[in-house]
Order: sequence, then structure tokens, then C-alpha cells
Amino acid sequence: MGCAGRGIISAVELLKQQDIFEELDLDYVIYDVLGDVVCGGFAVPVREGIAEHVFTVSSSDFMAIYAANNLFKGIQTYSNKGGALLGGVIANSINTGFHREIVEDFVTRTQTQVIEYVPRSLTVTQAELQGKTTIEAAPHSEQADIYRRLARRIADHTESKVPTPLNQQELRDWSASWADHLIEIERGNQLLAAS
Repeated sequence: MGCAGRGIISAVELLKQQDIFEELDLDYVIYDVLGDVVCGGFAVPVREGIAEHVFTVSSSDFMAIYAANNLFKGIQTYSNKGGALLGGVIANSINTGFHREIVEDFVTRTQTQVIEYVPRSLTVTQAELQGKTTIEAAPHSEQADIYRRLARRIADHTESKVPTPLNQQELRDWSASWADHLIEIERGNQLLAAS
């Protein structure tokens, strides 16, 4: 079936069978999983109770919001069965005011929070081209400071909760209203430029 989610299930099961979590006494385990609907790979750490706090990364793009909302549905489904709860959203590629407003509106409507705003940065691209992390390549950069602040916020985080995901119609209505709003912003900018 070619699902990345199936690979996650296998990897998580293998780690559990080998008692890796207990043997290494890990403080943090990061699962980088797809937020797709078909495979549901994101649900494995939530469902299996091997994650305590879940943080999702989302930009203001609709498909990223859609995937985050699906993750929220999974957390809501498994929360009463001992599953992990949501710590919050890491807002990624946030470089304009309206990007921030879209994410803020989404987290307000789903009763969660933004943990950190991470702007798109050339520093990250330069580091990737060097085959390094941003903190390795540019340890004194503003972007490295943002990543350190994010790490501290995650490390200090203690209270997670069950989000309130939007249903399909609510998500459609929400995205349509933002599409209309962005057209109004664009028209306003064009009028300003013309005058």
C-alpha cells in the first residue's frame, strides 16, 4: 500500500520490543511523522501512549492546517484511552502579519496555543546547503536563538490538553472566510500601490 504511516508503526513497535525507551532512559523522543489522513501515521505515538506531549508544526497554508486539525482529531479520539495530549502548535514559515493571524485564529478556534513562531529564514537554507543544522552553521544568529527558545519552551512545558478540532464543514467555512479576507488585503495593497 506504500504508506509512510505503516513504517512508523513498524519502527515504534520495534523500539518497544527492544525496550529502547526504558533501556536508554530517554528524556525526549521526537517523532517526525506525516500528518496524512489515509495512513494515520501521526496517531501511532499518540495512540500507543508512548508520547506524553504532542507538538505539531504548521504553517498558515491550508494543507498544513488541515493536517494539524487531523492530528487534533486523533488526540481527541485517544485522549480518554491514555493517549498523549497536545502541547501546542509550532508556527512555521511565519513571515507576515496575515500568516500569524491565520495560525492564531486556528489555534483560538481549536482551543490550543502557539508555542513559538518560527520565520522562514535564509540562515536555514545556508545551513542546509552546508550540510549542517542552523545552530552548527550560525550559532549566534537570530534563527538559532529562536530554535533555542523553542527548545526551552518544550523542555519547560508541563500542561497539555485535548484540542477541539474543527469538523469538515467548520474547516471549509473557516478557510473560505480567510480566502475572502486575503483577497480584501490584496485589493487594499493594490489600491495603496496605485495611489
